[in-house]
Amino acid sequence: MTAAANDLVSAGSPACNWTMTVFELAIFMCVFRARRPPRVEEICQVIGAWFECVVDPPVAAAPIENMLANRWVAEESHCFRATEEGRRAARPLMNGIIRMLDQGTRLIDVALMMSVLRLTKGELDNGVRDL
Repeated sequence: MTAAANDLVSAGSPACNWTMTVFELAIFMCVFRARRPPRVEEICQVIGAWFECVVDPPVAAAPIENMLANRWVAEESHCFRATEEGRRAARPLMNGIIRMLDQGTRLIDVALMMSVLRLTKGELDNGVRDL
């Protein structure tokens, strides 16, 4: 019997909630990992370094507005902080990225790779960090 994509949902696996884009996930992780709430310009600088491109603040404006509307981030004095809702939205996506890197091949030492990439499976599990 061949499994179909819908078989996973009917077999008891939760449906994927694909509401956060890759760009929004990058923004969220930047905000979540920041030592202090960053401004838009700082977010763009960090994401630009990650993706090796220039990210202008106007490009980030619409995704950040969407993230504010979804309560994934909160704005305080023109700076942004991660919220519990954002952590819940980002966690399955980050876990999926980690599993995507591994692919069950064991050709890559995932623990080493995660260390190099600063990804940890449990990074988003324990609530928003106090700043």
